[in-house]
Amino acid sequence: MPRIIQLTDSHITAKGTLWKGQVDTAARFAEQIDGLAALAPDLVIHTGDVVEMGPFDEGPAEYAQAAKLLDRIDAPLRILPGNHDGRAAMRAAFPGHQWDGAPFLNFSMDLDGLHVIGLDSIIEGQTGGALPPAQADWLARHLDDRPTIIFLHHPPCPMGLPFMDGFGFEGTEAFADLVRGRNVLRLACGHVHVDNAVHWAGTIVASAEASAVHIHPDMPAFQQMPKGQDRTAGLEPQRLRIFDWEDGTLSVKTLPAHPSPDRAVI
Repeated sequence: MPRIIQLTDSHITAKGTLWKGQVDTAARFAEQIDGLAALAPDLVIHTGDVVEMGPFDEGPAEYAQAAKLLDRIDAPLRILPGNHDGRAAMRAAFPGHQWDGAPFLNFSMDLDGLHVIGLDSIIEGQTGGALPPAQADWLARHLDDRPTIIFLHHPPCPMGLPFMDGFGFEGTEAFADLVRGRNVLRLACGHVHVDNAVHWAGTIVASAEASAVHIHPDMPAFQQMPKGQDRTAGLEPQRLRIFDWEDGTLSVKTLPAHPSPDRAVI
């Protein structure tokens, strides 16, 4: 039974620094990674925002810190970019990784009959995502009749999250046309920092929880935030999104990275 575990939105900063001067995102990400071994994944996929300032001067130091943490993972690892990442910096930081569709960072692989696609959805320098024509062509060439999961950073549609939905996605209709009627079981995303799912284009678009911070699903959009009110995010216990593929059935679950030792007899 092949098992995939999704990591996302770790927002690692340089060693000795804190995310927004407040959160040790490296320590929080380490908590997730330390919980992986007990779950015995066959593949680990990070769906982006590996670091906080990837395209900028801070990027190399942040990726160096992230690489040390990711090196703890024994299972095969695939990494996709998020809007906080930089493609060139990511290629430099992970020279052993192979991507397809240059300059985009895509991949396509088979896992015991399950087609696993990784799709680069970023517009460098912008928060929102996109499926530009070149990426639509790449995806069209790689989609076939196999049951498929598409991993990407940005949800390609509104998720019912007022704050995160405000950033948008370019190419939603083209994306929907590509997946509608195909054997796409799920689009597995990050970006929105919360566990959430919607039905869209005949499939399910589902986001996994961020390791860095959790954004409340009811957080208002920028223009609706009451004047003078701070935007805050939660520091919730770490959880892991798991995909199990067995006998043609995909099972998806979210488990604590470190289960409580407390037990009740049932």
